[in-house]
Amino acid sequence: MGLLDFLTGKGKPGPAPDALKKTAEATPKAEEKSAAGASAETFYVVKPGDTLWKIAEAHYGAGKGAKYMEIFEANRPLLTDPDKIQPGQRLRIPRASSGTSAGGGDIAGRH
Repeated sequence: MGLLDFLTGKGKPGPAPDALKKTAEATPKAEEKSAAGASAETFYVVKPGDTLWKIAEAHYGAGKGAKYMEIFEANRPLLTDPDKIQPGQRLRIPRASSGTSAGGGDIAGRH
């Protein structure tokens, strides 16, 4: 086998038909796993009177309103200010992190 044959793959035996079949069967399973991971993310359409604090409490549980910054950060550049959300906006709601929010504490006007 010459250099040209090596570079073009000529003269090399290809994969066995059984190996091709196994690869084709494995591909959908890998896609299913990635789709399952993506399903952990949810979306929410803002309603009149909503605040990020209220949305955080609705999705993460009572007393978890301080996690509103996670929602805010997940929706940049759509949102430029956590106090300015509009009805009809579709927000991505990330899974809650195990740590505390950078905002922490009670912030007036957010609940």
